[in-house]
Amino acid sequence: MPAPTAHPPMSERRFAGVTSLEEAHGPTRTIMMVTTAILTAVIFAFDVFSPLGIAVAALYIVVLLMSLRFSNLKGIVLIAIGCVILTIAGYLIGHAHDTEEGPLLRCVVSVLAIAIAALLCVQIRMADAKLRRSEERYRNIFQSTSVAVWEQDYTPAAEICAPILAQGLPQLREHLTRNEDFLKRCLLSLRTIDANDAARFLIGDLSEAHAPASWEAARVPESQVAFREILLAYLDGQTSYTMESALRATDGSRRDIIITATFPSDRTRSVLISALDVTAQITAEQALQQSAAELTRVSRIATLGALTASIGHEVNQPLAAVVTNGEAALRWLGRDEPDLDEVRTCIEETVHEGRRAAEIIQRLRSLSVKGEFTRSPVDLNDIVSQVHAMARRDLADQEIAVTLDLAPGLPDISGDGVQLQQVTMNLVNNAMHAMTGSASRQLRIQTAFEAQGGIRVSVSDSGAGISDDNMQRLFAPFFTTKSEGMGIGLSISRSIIETHRGRIWAERRPEGGTSFHFMIPTTDETGSVAVA
Repeated sequence: MPAPTAHPPMSERRFAGVTSLEEAHGPTRTIMMVTTAILTAVIFAFDVFSPLGIAVAALYIVVLLMSLRFSNLKGIVLIAIGCVILTIAGYLIGHAHDTEEGPLLRCVVSVLAIAIAALLCVQIRMADAKLRRSEERYRNIFQSTSVAVWEQDYTPAAEICAPILAQGLPQLREHLTRNEDFLKRCLLSLRTIDANDAARFLIGDLSEAHAPASWEAARVPESQVAFREILLAYLDGQTSYTMESALRATDGSRRDIIITATFPSDRTRSVLISALDVTAQITAEQALQQSAAELTRVSRIATLGALTASIGHEVNQPLAAVVTNGEAALRWLGRDEPDLDEVRTCIEETVHEGRRAAEIIQRLRSLSVKGEFTRSPVDLNDIVSQVHAMARRDLADQEIAVTLDLAPGLPDISGDGVQLQQVTMNLVNNAMHAMTGSASRQLRIQTAFEAQGGIRVSVSDSGAGISDDNMQRLFAPFFTTKSEGMGIGLSISRSIIETHRGRIWAERRPEGGTSFHFMIPTTDETGSVAVA
């Protein structure tokens, strides 16, 4: 089993991919502040002395966006107030005695644009604060779990094995089996990115200087075989590998473990490894139950980490739309006769995208927070429309044609809208993944009322379909056909639908592809129809 090497203290490490808006510090922070101040002065001077009939002061929006890199919530508000004051001062200095209404109108539009941008920046800063708190919570979960978990970079070992791997995987297996020194060289080349205290307690001193000694102390024949098999599975392109193994713990006792390695689809990224100590279990059945419970928890931690890391990517889309609409507004204002209707439209789109960014943060956060099941009237047509709106960009990027067939006049069902939205989004994401590489990419989302069952939601794709063996295991925990999947999405979806007293199933389409359906009854616990 691989031994982790040196890594920073837990308090200083963060999950990979999560970046705060306040990361700029030290010299970079000072440079950003000076650059922002210079830009502010240039905008003010240009606004006062420029003969061009455009709303130059609207460029203060750029100042506000730059302030996100170094300023807190209070600072953003003060900077926004300062930009408004400079805008008004620029008008009074440059145009106070003008009889035309144009300069005054441009001043008003600029102040309004600055106010809207400030509101969006405040929302982004508040969302960033929530993200930091969530990240800290996930770190505490990762640290407190009794499973030894660590993250390692396997690329150095892959580079060492590359010349022999070129001859074929069987030749590499034979070489690793016969040459213990070569296998040990591969093991010690690994770089540990992150690890919890359980890993340190199980393996020993994790510092770079003591890593070889820790490995020699912990190594037994089973652990050496485990590392060899994990390395071969990694080089073979597998998605994960699990086996029973053993090692000698820091107290000298032999520990039986179940070790699991999860490999990313991108082999340049790190490998997540977990080792569960099952020595203390009395029977094989108890060991299996404990393993499933602990590994489920680890998988959820990894899923939450991936979810948090994706927030930055998701929020980038509405932020890009904010910048695009802002640039469009500036162009409309820059005309000889500014088109205020178009400017108003751009500003309205900017506000909409800003709210969407806040909703994305809240939605992703709500999916990762354990809460009670809440019932309220839910329109499944609205749920489908919301999911379609959220996935529209990804669907367009993958050139997937979408057909919405929503039955009119559906009654509301009683349930949790956020959870049902999570199920629908998971089915849509699975459909997009299933059509990767397909010549025909057709996605159909349908709702229908069935008197004997309730309201049915169907998501159909035109992908390659699912084999008979896989069809039987689709909703089993940890089963996945995705190289980067954790195998818990459909299992969680089934739990959510069953909580709503419904059912979920899948079937192959005669024309090719797969259809996923879930049905929610329209009657409440008393038997009456739940209508809005």
